[in-house]
Amino acid sequence: MSIATITPQDIFAQGTTVPYFKVGQLTVDSFGNRYRYVKAGLAPLVAGNLLQEPAEDTQFVSMAVPAIVAIGATSITVTNGTTTVAAGDFVNGLLTISTSTGIGQSFHILGHTTGGSGAAVTYNIDRPLLVALSTSSKVSVRKNPYDGVIQYPVTTQTGGAVGFARIANTLSTYGFIQSGGDTPVLFDNGTNSGNGTSGLAPSAAVAGSVAPVLDAVGAIVIGFSRQVASVDSTVSIAHISID
Repeated sequence: MSIATITPQDIFAQGTTVPYFKVGQLTVDSFGNRYRYVKAGLAPLVAGNLLQEPAEDTQFVSMAVPAIVAIGATSITVTNGTTTVAAGDFVNGLLTISTSTGIGQSFHILGHTTGGSGAAVTYNIDRPLLVALSTSSKVSVRKNPYDGVIQYPVTTQTGGAVGFARIANTLSTYGFIQSGGDTPVLFDNGTNSGNGTSGLAPSAAVAGSVAPVLDAVGAIVIGFSRQVASVDSTVSIAHISID
């Protein structure tokens, strides 16, 4: 997937229920800022808010392989967990062999069947299997991280940070979020000083906001402040380096 160039009309267009780009498409504007094309998840997006990928569901981790899968296969059948797989849930997501025979192989998911608790679900992968799978192998699948993005939660994250909302896309609509370059971001209610002297991390105090790294110990650094100081609970300019 190549990097596309987009215009302000693309970035700030209101969300649509029909995708015009591939979900997850990385794009740049004329200023070098980077964006990802996403589908909005649980609630309307709020401009300036930090967003994360859909919450991980552990029912799709280390699923059993009911039968041997030969070298060269382009589909893998697993025994589903208790969460139902609906049409399109994992398209453009990742499938990984997590243990035993074939461990470490990873594939993009082109399509899959559906099924409920304990059902046999078949995943079509983007290239042939290089090492055969045995019935002791385990398979994990993960959604496309840009398909169903949500506000970054307070205290405990349930997925990785993917970018910042630029417009208020509503539930299940498509649009762009910013993942790199200078952008307005919401600061939390802590001590917010920066101007490049301290990195920024997701806040553990206010959902969808950021804080200086010293106030968010152990969190991943996702950028740095462009301003000397910012007022609590307001939006300020930061340089983001998620992409």
